[in-house]
Amino acid sequence: MPRLQPLYETYRDRGFDIVAVEATHDTERAKKLIADKGLTFTLLEDTDEANVVRGTFGVHEFPTSFLIGRDGRVMYYHLGFDPGDEERLAEEIETLL
Repeated sequence: MPRLQPLYETYRDRGFDIVAVEATHDTERAKKLIADKGLTFTLLEDTDEANVVRGTFGVHEFPTSFLIGRDGRVMYYHLGFDPGDEERLAEEIETLL
């Protein structure tokens, strides 16, 4: 998640937002990460009861990134997050904005 922060800072003034979903059910670890890394984008927690990430979006591999258009449609998705993936996401964001 910390590598998403620069993307958020670069594109937020152009209508781009990040909503990260913590689905590992380790709330304390997520809170510590946010505080330690100074993350300023929205982080939600998916509970076993809600199961939105796995159930609704069919996500079974983490991390998974979605770029969702203003109309609510998934425009791009990416499985995993390796060094250099930020550049690929930036290219896709530029295309959509």
